[in-house]
Amino acid sequence: MNKSSPIKVTSEIGKLKTVLLHRPGKELENLTPDLMTELLFDDIPYLKVAQEEHDYFAKKLKENGVEVLYLEELVSEAIQEKEVRERFIEDFLDEANVDGEGLRQALREYLSDFKNEELIQKAMEGIRKKELSNVKMKSLADLADNDYPFVVDPMPNLYFTRDPFATIGTGITLNHMRTETRNRETIFAKYIFENHPRFKDKNIPIWFNRNETSSLEGGDELVLSNKVIAVGISERTDAISVEKLARNIFKDGQTFETILAFNIPKKRAFMHLDTVFTMVDYDKFTIHPEIEGPLTVYSITKGDNGEINIKE
Repeated sequence: MNKSSPIKVTSEIGKLKTVLLHRPGKELENLTPDLMTELLFDDIPYLKVAQEEHDYFAKKLKENGVEVLYLEELVSEAIQEKEVRERFIEDFLDEANVDGEGLRQALREYLSDFKNEELIQKAMEGIRKKELSNVKMKSLADLADNDYPFVVDPMPNLYFTRDPFATIGTGITLNHMRTETRNRETIFAKYIFENHPRFKDKNIPIWFNRNETSSLEGGDELVLSNKVIAVGISERTDAISVEKLARNIFKDGQTFETILAFNIPKKRAFMHLDTVFTMVDYDKFTIHPEIEGPLTVYSITKGDNGEINIKE
């Protein structure tokens, strides 16, 4: 970080000063076998072990001088003002597609009883129908519709904090995720950057916003140096999103001169660029052998009048 901005990332391998984590919570316990496919999991993690491993990881980061920030804490601090908190609840219910007024009112009342950090934890872990049994509702029709156990789905992917938003230079991409399941996660970053004292009013540019119609995910964004960015065109990130990102970054006058667009196979095994291509030193990378054959890389540079130049 520097004096002019609370965030600055120009390297994948430089000294880490501050990192954002999410400690796995009850959202993993709400991941059932019937929901695994819908919520993008192949197996159910064991919460106790996941938390132990996370705590060890966070401890090692702190021992090496890294400031560790927690997603759930930042969001709870961002909604301290009553008006912001109420707006968050309404936006959260919109994101969860809660349309029935009876159910929406019941959830509004239910969430309003929690303290801020408990409210955020509950939003993350999901809400089961049985939790609303003591809430006065206008109608039970919303709850009696089917046997689905949740009125609001859990967000078990949240510990992949890189995906919903990512830092590039002194700005961020507040991403539009490929799936509805994960797109709800981006609401937390929205409230952090709009309302948290550490970030609001700090002129942090947004290179790509969550209201875009094409998708971009943080796992496809790698900052190779202060001159070069790599972005994957993948199962989760669209080519048009890379173009939008490039235009916005070049227009802002950042130090970046080239964006390399890696067109990788569109399949789950190669979900994101960071799963098949990883920078480990200034001139060294690991690469998945199965992408080398079909891999095409495009070079995007700044053109005239706000345009971009693209070469294969």
